Amino acid sequence: MMTLSISNGMCGKMEKKLTKSHAKAYQRSNDEEWRIKPYSDWHRTLDRNLYMLDVDFIEWRFKKGELVAVGVMEITRVDMDKEVTGKYLDSILHRYKIRDMQASASRKVASALNTNAYIVLFRYDCSEFWVYNLSNYTGWNHFDSYGMEKFLKDLN
Repeated sequence: MMTLSISNGMCGKMEKKLTKSHAKAYQRSNDEEWRIKPYSDWHRTLDRNLYMLDVDFIEWRFKKGELVAVGVMEITRVDMDKEVTGKYLDSILHRYKIRDMQASASRKVASALNTNAYIVLFRYDCSEFWVYNLSNYTGWNHFDSYGMEKFLKDLN
């Protein structure tokens, strides 16, 4: 873990923790906490017409010095010790496309950002990944961790 000092004229110096690859690391000691849960729980008590969905991640790249979105990611984890079958993958698509309407919302966000939306299913240990392109309705691709990293690098 590395620490980067950032100087901000108004706020003084701020410390930012970085990983070995210089990515932003968890900044708090207890990052297991879902800090927005109280808001999410509260919002669920409001009028049903106040519809809220989150986007899990937006994958970004720098192109010609400008930050550009290259993918809207909906992330979900394989249930413990489950075999990932066609039926299992179909149930995930049903949840995203019909039950929760997350697919529609993710596609709209992706379209606004001029990119594609994806579902990323992963095993708890990040040894296997399945990726579905929600924007193009193209089927599940299966990757190991190296293949998933290549998939992410190839987004543009």
